[in-house]
Amino acid sequence: MLLRELFYSEAKSPSEDDSMERYGRPFNHPEHLVFFKGSAGTLEALQHFKEIAEEKPGKTTIRRKWDGNPQVYWGRETKNGPLILAGHNQWARGVKSDNAHDVYDFIANQSGKVKTPEEQEKRNQFATNFANLYPLFDAATPKNFVGFVYADNLFGVEPANPKRLTQPTEEYPAGVWEFSPNPLSHTTYHVDAASDLGKRIASAQVMVVGHATFPSFGASDREQVPKDDFSEFNQTANLIVQGPIYTDEAPAIDTSAIDSMIEYTNQHAAVIDGFMNSLPDPDKNGIFYPFFNQMSNLHATGKQDFNSISGNTFVDWMTKKGVSAKKQQHIIAMTQAHPGGLDAIFFLIKGIRNMKDTVDAAIQSQPRKEIWDTHGEGHVRYAQKQHKYGNIKIVPTSWAPGIAK
Repeated sequence: MLLRELFYSEAKSPSEDDSMERYGRPFNHPEHLVFFKGSAGTLEALQHFKEIAEEKPGKTTIRRKWDGNPQVYWGRETKNGPLILAGHNQWARGVKSDNAHDVYDFIANQSGKVKTPEEQEKRNQFATNFANLYPLFDAATPKNFVGFVYADNLFGVEPANPKRLTQPTEEYPAGVWEFSPNPLSHTTYHVDAASDLGKRIASAQVMVVGHATFPSFGASDREQVPKDDFSEFNQTANLIVQGPIYTDEAPAIDTSAIDSMIEYTNQHAAVIDGFMNSLPDPDKNGIFYPFFNQMSNLHATGKQDFNSISGNTFVDWMTKKGVSAKKQQHIIAMTQAHPGGLDAIFFLIKGIRNMKDTVDAAIQSQPRKEIWDTHGEGHVRYAQKQHKYGNIKIVPTSWAPGIAK
């Protein structure tokens, strides 16, 4: 269990819960748009890949997906106003803290009940570590900055995940800095100690990677605006705010395969939408979403070939997972009322998923960046102006939490 999961009850506002039911997650696997939004979502997922294939070097829109921990939110509400700093739970609950003492108090005393004295001791230690971020971020944030920034910690908050300097090698005479922020995965980040960033890391106490900004404190994930330049927060030696890392060039994609899937989607749109529209949104989030996620995790461990799943696999899974008989009967009845709908959905999900793997493999073959990862989580793409259904993530199918690629 992550410390953020131990210490935080990740509450969401009712409006955010409703939004999650309608649209899935802030960053969706592109293949999940098939069952979240039917044929329209499928066409948008395919549109993402077509756009990716047409991007020019230096202007790509695919950026690394980071596996940091914990989340950090900070900013000012007015020019020259006090810094406000929060973790995820404090942000989600809209509780503002404009000093280190209040940050500590919220985590130590207001983040839900603990079961044992040992858990309370860990919570207190984490509260101390997180509260110690306050003067660092206050000093690093310009007084005239207005708004809020969202980032993931890479090292410096949790004692279990410090920066480590490896032994010198022939390739790296000064050694390599390493940090593994998430104890539940095998993702590790590496930086040549002799590089400019490596030299900064040597004196830094904390390093985070920035993602986006929010207009107001406590805003929902869907209100985030991607940010590319975090240099304004890198004016102190003790704190590094790393910016996003984009791919060097567009990965090669067979656009004829995309066109074929677009044609297939249009041909089967009526039966796909007929079946999906017959199901309430909570079933899409509460049944289909966990089914495909579990099949992906089983695929990553070699226990299930994702490309072999079928309607029978789905029905067996519902039974084993305790989905109510009433819901099962309704879904099965709808497959009969819309013959071929579920088969078409499975075909498209598998096809888009395989396309996602092709893109990931092409990205992995590109030159190593200043920061590189092993067993990384893949990449993300924020929605562009022409998209209706949000951001996507390009996570390799060989990846699953706690499982090495």
